[in-house]
Order: sequence, then C-alpha cells, then structure tokens
Amino acid sequence: TKCSTSLSGVPSLEEDQSAGWHVLEPTISMLMSLNDAKIDASEIFESGVEFPCVSGLLFVNKPSGMSTLPTKQQQLQDAGIESRNVNGNTPIYPCLSDAVKLWLKSSPDGKKRMKHAREEEDKWWNALIRSQKHLDKPHSKNNPPTAKHKQWKKSKQLLKQLKSKMSSFEPRPVHRLDIDTSGIVCIALTPYALRAASMLFERKSRLSYESNTSNDDFDQQVSEDVVKKQYVALVEGGIAKEKSSGMISHAVGKVWVQDGASETDGHHEWACDILDDGSLPFCRPGDDKSARLQGSSEPLKFVTGSLRDAITTYQVIDLSTVGYDGKAMDVTRVELTPHTGRGHQLRLHMAALGHPILGDDMHGRCGVDKSVNHDSLNRRYELCLHSSKLSMVGWYLEDNGTDAIRKCRIDIDSVPGFLEGYFVSA
Repeated sequence: TKCSTSLSGVPSLEEDQSAGWHVLEPTISMLMSLNDAKIDASEIFESGVEFPCVSGLLFVNKPSGMSTLPTKQQQLQDAGIESRNVNGNTPIYPCLSDAVKLWLKSSPDGKKRMKHAREEEDKWWNALIRSQKHLDKPHSKNNPPTAKHKQWKKSKQLLKQLKSKMSSFEPRPVHRLDIDTSGIVCIALTPYALRAASMLFERKSRLSYESNTSNDDFDQQVSEDVVKKQYVALVEGGIAKEKSSGMISHAVGKVWVQDGASETDGHHEWACDILDDGSLPFCRPGDDKSARLQGSSEPLKFVTGSLRDAITTYQVIDLSTVGYDGKAMDVTRVELTPHTGRGHQLRLHMAALGHPILGDDMHGRCGVDKSVNHDSLNRRYELCLHSSKLSMVGWYLEDNGTDAIRKCRIDIDSVPGFLEGYFVSA
C-alpha cells in the first residue's frame, strides 16, 4: 500500500530568477501501509545501507550554463589568485551551490527550509534514541551485549559526531551535473543527509539494471539501495525503428591530447572504447576511422588504468525536425538511463551510436565537421541533455506525535526547457 504526501510547512516552489534555478517539490510515497508497525530503529543501520531523511534534502532544477560546484577558476578568482595554468578566455560560470546557499541564508523561504530541515533531523534522531532505550541498559558477564547493542553504540557515536557539525554545516550538492547539462540536482541540508545521500549516489545502479533490463517502466526499476536517474535528450538524426531501444556498454576512459611542443603540453579528454578491446578510443564522429583527433599525427591511446565499464540504456520517444540555417534537421527525442556514472558517458554513448546529442560541441559532429558553422550551432542550440527524473529511498518522520519512522520513496520530475524551444512533433 502506498500513500503520497508532500513536505508540510514549507513553500512548494521558490525561484531565484536572476540565477535561473528553481526548487522542485518531490512526491513522497510510503513503501508500507500507515497501519503497519513502525520501523525498528536498529534496522536503519543494520543493513549497511543508510538512507537520508526526506526533510534534509532539497531538490533544485539547474539550468544549462551553470556549474554545480565552484570551478577551479572560480575558486582561484574568489581567493584573489591568478593562475598561469588557467586560460584567461575561460568563462566564469554562475555557480548553483553558491546561489542556493545564499538563498538559504538570506531569503525568508530559504531560512524556513533550513530551520525545518534541522528541526526534523533532531526529531528523527530523538525518536531513534527513545525507541532504543532498552539497548542502553548496563551489561554484565551473564548479560553480554548483542549485535544490536553494539550497532546502537556505534549509531550513538555517529549521532554525536553529526550533531557537533550541525551549527557549522554548509549545504552542498550530493552529486553534480556538467555545466552544459540541465536538470535535477539534490542538495543536502544537514550533515546526516549529506552522508547518507552521498553513500546512495556513489553506489552503482547496476543491481537495478540486472534485476530489470526493461526501460519501459521507470518506477519498477528503482531498487532500495540505489538512486535511479533518467535523462531526456534530443539527438541528431532519426534512429531506425529496429534500434528504437537498446543498451550501450562501451567502457569510458581518458586520453591525453598533446597540443604543444612538449609532451606535457596538452589536456585529457573523455573517450569511449568503441571496439570494446581498449584499442580504439572514440571522442566524436570521425575518430573511429583514424583514432586521431584533428591536427594530431599520433594515434589516441587510453591513459593506463583509466578505462571503466559504462552502461547506458535508451528508449526512443518520438521523432521530429528542427530548423537550422534555413534547412530542416531530423532529430530524435530519447530517454537515457545511465547505470554507471562515468565522465561524459551519455554524450559519448549516443555519439558512438551515430546520434550525437544536439548542441554537444565536445562529442558532437560540430567538433569535427568543417561544413557546419560551429559558432552558429552553439548560438542556435544549448546542449539538449536534461536530468528529468530522479528516484531514491529515504526516511519520513510522521508529524503526529507517534515517533513513527516510515521508509518512503522520493520521486522528482523536471521538464527540459529545450523541448519548448526546439522540438515540434511531426
């Protein structure tokens, strides 16, 4: 049995119009009937997988062109340091983390949100302590501590550590999106929310993939010990009917691109193993034929030890056309589910499939095709990749004086802006 509820006592939507980001209100679904017995507090830590409290999380929509965390250049600028290694032409992007922290500290709605998060976490911990009082009794030789007693002792030590950090804790994103990627970002408002949510985001979601390889039902693929993410993208060209869904499993790693006289003059780029044997790095259309980047006479090679397995499933939603330079361009809207979290994984996998994400100047055709006006394409299109769905499990403390702690699923949805600007169904 499931019941849905929303966070009480906080506004459902706030916006920082100047920065372009806004708060997304999650849907909370209980994973058990409200008539069931409440969760034993010992279960929260015995499984080895910790879940955050719902109230300790804030979900926001990040626009394209905004960094999730401060970039290296932003950090140097804030510190008043000028680095010779940073290109002076590199733009300074607005930072989502800084904008959200400022809103939480200065706006009435933000302050209310922070206060609510801290109060709820205190209630949650106090409810756990009250429910486990029987484990605090003295032990003796004839009454030795059980595994539950030992686990609870560790939990109390963790509580003490986290409470000591509460007053100085700075809210921060639990994960990040590329600067050009828009969509859902999870912000931790308390120390325990950061700890528990980070543990979930760091876990590979391959367990979810192996238990259900179908991409038709997003909800059914959500396993309790993983975070499920889904993206929507517009890709170049029409994907053939026989390839309307599938899996891409090329490993992703780094290649070193020399762009100076010295071997140390260069930079790393992400590439995928298009032949699945480590011999042919693929960065963008064209590289699969020569294994070289434009202007380089040396074949690309993966940096030793950098290759990591990467799995993406995709599903075609619909096809259409967009106007570009007075001509019609075929595009396909797809849903992408990353089952691993490698650098530029979705961009590389779709480019390797032969359908680069629209507006991708790193792994798309505009990076190598001289017939395409690179500047015009970048002005015409933002990167059409958006984090549209996120689902995870958390704890919900009922506000009815019963100390009932319920396990719940947290679902967040976000609609990309580029669908309105560029996509018209055929």
